[in-house]
Amino acid sequence: MTDPTAHEPEQFYFDAETEHCPHKPIPERHTDAWDEWMTLGHQPYDDGVLCLPAPAGIGCPACTAEHGDIVPWSHCENRDHARPLPTTTGPQHRPVTVDVAGLECLERECEEFFTDDGDEIPGKETCSHFRQMEVCEACSEPPTGDADPFPAVVAWTDCQRKPVAVPTP
Repeated sequence: MTDPTAHEPEQFYFDAETEHCPHKPIPERHTDAWDEWMTLGHQPYDDGVLCLPAPAGIGCPACTAEHGDIVPWSHCENRDHARPLPTTTGPQHRPVTVDVAGLECLERECEEFFTDDGDEIPGKETCSHFRQMEVCEACSEPPTGDADPFPAVVAWTDCQRKPVAVPTP
């Protein structure tokens, strides 16, 4: 049992005299039947006998001592344990749709970006060589904007850690 003044999770159990204890009837104390009954998972405490096969749930011993009744761990007044779990900040293995094309097209040197006279076509964003592709967000390198403006990508179909769908019969 943990320190009753500590705000830490602890398993609580129902009293053997409640309907939650499956070992009825309770025999008379100081008999052989009582001794045998106690071996079925019962433990004495200040106010009676606990039935260990009848867990009441996880509670906070400090809040319970203060209020008199079991205080569930989720309702503990010391909220140190209630901080949200850290989230993964990095990329996850999931499909992301991106535009892909050859290096000539990505660097806007493709012939489709220019008129027959060689002038650049204003406002032209892409050429017909661009296509969309599903890539794995975590396996693909993120654009850094530094030396390599065109990071390597891994197709979603080639991701080694993607979830596998189970076929339904």
